[in-house]
Amino acid sequence: MMSILSDLNRDYSAGKLKHIESDLEKFFHANKEAIKDFKDTELAKLNGIIPTDELAAKLFLLKSRSINPLAEIKMEIEEIEKEIWYRSEKTKGEVDRNAVAVEWSKKHAAGWRDNFTMTALYLFGRNKAKYIDIIQDP
Repeated sequence: MMSILSDLNRDYSAGKLKHIESDLEKFFHANKEAIKDFKDTELAKLNGIIPTDELAAKLFLLKSRSINPLAEIKMEIEEIEKEIWYRSEKTKGEVDRNAVAVEWSKKHAAGWRDNFTMTALYLFGRNKAKYIDIIQDP
């Protein structure tokens, strides 16, 4: 876990997460009413939990698992393309692109999604006040 956090801190400092930050801001603008409803309905049902805007935002983000589906699909395709390139270099020949894509999806898509969601939560934590202001803005 510490290595993942170190990697996220490094990538954040290097500006490599700017595109995800931008998508996250758009996500909160587009979903602020849904997050408020989630807080008032779903979180209100949980006994002993104080339904804060921060908690609602985090849980809504976890529930959604996606902030910009088209951009995320493009990122996954880039990962698949890297795998195709790697395998073609390894075998010094052509590879079945479809087979590699299916295999990558089966083996790595869920982990990639988890990592992406963790990155979004990390960015939320880094800029929490900004995102909560978006949610609270009428």
